[in-house]
Amino acid sequence: MAGQIYTLVNIILLESNFQRDWILNLQDPNFLNNTEIKINSQKSPEHLSVTLDLTYTAGLKDGKTEMKADIKMLGVFTVPEESELPLETFANINAPAIIFPFLREHLASLSMKAAINPIMLQPVNFVKNATEVKPDAVEKA
Repeated sequence: MAGQIYTLVNIILLESNFQRDWILNLQDPNFLNNTEIKINSQKSPEHLSVTLDLTYTAGLKDGKTEMKADIKMLGVFTVPEESELPLETFANINAPAIIFPFLREHLASLSMKAAINPIMLQPVNFVKNATEVKPDAVEKA
């Protein structure tokens, strides 16, 4: 049935770790940051679980990491019996796009509590990133 949709059940913070040096060189033009996001999904008979795993690092070009965050969030979704949207598309594009704002807000909040300006991650184009994902990327439980 074309009208059936995937439904968000819950978003769960699985892991959160933030580290920073006492003195940061945020104004130094050589201060760089890097963001890496990994998407993992698993389908059970009842639900689809999609995990976003973020690693954020920042520091000077010389390679010294002065700030690091590791955050993992899980989105749990119901899966319709039939849908016009394939499971792989939802797992690699739609679900991460739903989870990402929660992860982004969490990092911004952590950074403010660490007495620095909020780290505002740039939006992510999950459609573009999904072209690199293999067609059968959803694991079956």
